[in-house]
Amino acid sequence: MNHYFIDHPKELKVYQSMINSLCHVDQTLPEQVFKQRKKYYLFEEFHWVLSDESWEMLRSLAHHYQDEFILMAVLDNPEINQFYDDFEYFNWIKIPLHITAEEYLSILTDYPKHSKNDCIMNIASRVVWASPTLKWAIYGEREFEICILEIDHPDVGKPLGSWRPLDDVVLDWISVVFYEQIIPDEFKNKFINNYASY
Repeated sequence: MNHYFIDHPKELKVYQSMINSLCHVDQTLPEQVFKQRKKYYLFEEFHWVLSDESWEMLRSLAHHYQDEFILMAVLDNPEINQFYDDFEYFNWIKIPLHITAEEYLSILTDYPKHSKNDCIMNIASRVVWASPTLKWAIYGEREFEICILEIDHPDVGKPLGSWRPLDDVVLDWISVVFYEQIIPDEFKNKFINNYASY
């Protein structure tokens, strides 16, 4: 499966520029991670999106926007060039839409030779799934167990099943990482201000 991973530095720079146009790559939650500030946000659990169960949703989203592929970028490795030096490819992927859910899972669990712990499923703590047409993006952060989908129209979200607007259920997902499952007011207020759809 690693033939889907980007393995040329010049190609990586092209896609880094794309991700940089969509996201503040140095920001983490509860800060606003999206640059384009579209009007609608939907939420899902991090581990669900990082599983084969999410593939049909990702593919339908890409088909809706007539994307040719989905770019998946692992943001949390500050030594991305070191990863390349060690393994001869980057942990950024151009995922074709023709693959199956099982093949998507294989991408997530594929690991560099002699380094089983370095698969995306294990090491990714901040991930972006993005449209090459820049029309949608999903930002996921493992620390807070959440993924955020940014779209331009609420109708796009209707067929996505389990994705939901910011509500008490979403806040409950996030709360599990805090002491006594209570989200600090400062975090909660900033998160709501940044991600409540308007």
